Amino acid sequence: MIRRVESEDWERLRDVRLRALAADPDAFTETLEDARTFSEERWRERARGSERNVTYVFEREGVFDAMVTSLAGDDPDTVYLVGMWVAPTMRGTGVAHELVKCVFEWAREHGRERVVLSVEGGNARAARFYEKCGFVRLEEPPPLPYEPRPGNRFYAYPLR
Repeated sequence: MIRRVESEDWERLRDVRLRALAADPDAFTETLEDARTFSEERWRERARGSERNVTYVFEREGVFDAMVTSLAGDDPDTVYLVGMWVAPTMRGTGVAHELVKCVFEWAREHGRERVVLSVEGGNARAARFYEKCGFVRLEEPPPLPYEPRPGNRFYAYPLR
């Protein structure tokens, strides 16, 4: 089942994020070592969501096996898709596509015109996935709410 993360989900959100960072460390700008030092309040804040961000998860038997965050940046036209991860056992099942659709829906609800993301340079599988979802590769990096790694690829999906 795919759903929004709620405040009381903070421990399971922390757990899935730590699993993601351990399984695919090159897919994220954050490190497992750093994330392990985050306070309970920081995890609660991530789970809480706001008008500027929300996290969606795929929950199976009480465990979060996939996640993605929608982040509204300073650009009033753009939502950023960040922190996407799907457990290896769930890859290829359609869960990732459903999570992306949640980001699109949230962006539309917030009056945004496009969804932007970056993919680590060596993550060809993710790049192919986003292209299949209709994302178009950008020649120039867009303004992002984080510092991408050198070699990242950038994509946008027009909502209108």
